[in-house]
Amino acid sequence: MLHEASLDGGLGFCHQKLPSLLPADYHGPLVVALDSNVLIDLQQHGSALMNDDPLPDQVEADTAYVQELDGLADLLNTWLLRDIRFVVTPRSKTDAKKLSQRFLDTRLPAIEALAESLAFQLGDWSVPAPSHGVPPTAVGEEAGLPDGADRDLVLEAQAIGAHVFLTRDRLILERTVLTGPQMVLVSPGSLASELQAAGVELFIGGTCGDVGCPYAGWPFPAPDMGRWAGLLSILG
Repeated sequence: MLHEASLDGGLGFCHQKLPSLLPADYHGPLVVALDSNVLIDLQQHGSALMNDDPLPDQVEADTAYVQELDGLADLLNTWLLRDIRFVVTPRSKTDAKKLSQRFLDTRLPAIEALAESLAFQLGDWSVPAPSHGVPPTAVGEEAGLPDGADRDLVLEAQAIGAHVFLTRDRLILERTVLTGPQMVLVSPGSLASELQAAGVELFIGGTCGDVGCPYAGWPFPAPDMGRWAGLLSILG
């Protein structure tokens, strides 16, 4: 269900246009699992990113961080009208490393908000979000990270079928060694650049249009706008 095209989710993507992100013959939503640092970014700076407001001076001084936040803003704006399914997994509820008190206080509401937005995209409120329930059974192996939350989050994301694990953690990006189903680990800026390079825009791009593709005769240009409420509610 997480990977099925739906009118409520909006226009998705095809392997032919995004071969480095999607498995062969795939036509459907882009499933993106969020690392805790990206969830923190959404909570702390999401509102400023969406409204194009100035960021705090101490943030603006970090050029590399601002570039990643700009990429995250591009992803959010694409998500508004395209079928990108942001998810978190059960380990996100217990990953307590280097967290601000504000994030600890809002962790569960944030996870619930993402689950609510996802439910609109699925078009079926009876389907549990990946963040609910017991941790999924690993479908691959990871050999580059030490035991702990980072490794657990990566393996859980792979297990639920995420195409992308989105993180700013350099350790994860540089050291992860995965076997099993394809999953790409990238930062927000890198993912935004890859979508742009593939010609993905709000109403066009990223789809093949071939016979048999569910998006060849897609009837609606926009998804169910109700999904906006959940994610946008956590933006600080």
